[in-house]
Amino acid sequence: MITAIDNIGVAASDLGRSVAFYEKLGFTKAFQSELGCVLAAGSAKLFVFSAKQGSTIPQRRAFDLSNPPGIDHLSFLVDDVDHTYAQIRERGVKFESEPANQPWGARATMLRDPDGNNIALLTWLQR
Repeated sequence: MITAIDNIGVAASDLGRSVAFYEKLGFTKAFQSELGCVLAAGSAKLFVFSAKQGSTIPQRRAFDLSNPPGIDHLSFLVDDVDHTYAQIRERGVKFESEPANQPWGARATMLRDPDGNNIALLTWLQR
């Protein structure tokens, strides 16, 4: 029986650049080998590894119902999305949007990792 998501694999065009990006979001290295790097923040874990050279990444717009099949975005739960947004912006990370209440029940902000993967930082409006 499945009890949780253990980790999400992220293929990166530049492993060092992607690891540095996720560290700016608050992840820390939990394990690193020649295969890649496991990064952890709370119970969220990512396995970031080098993508095959010449691979292309499909472009997706966050929460767009016309996106092609596949993983659309990663959402990370934070205690206070406005505070987290301000902290991460101070670290030089650029966002696609400012925090705003969403019609699907959360206050969220969007950004992209170095390879264009959509990332949401959110706080649920009602728990």
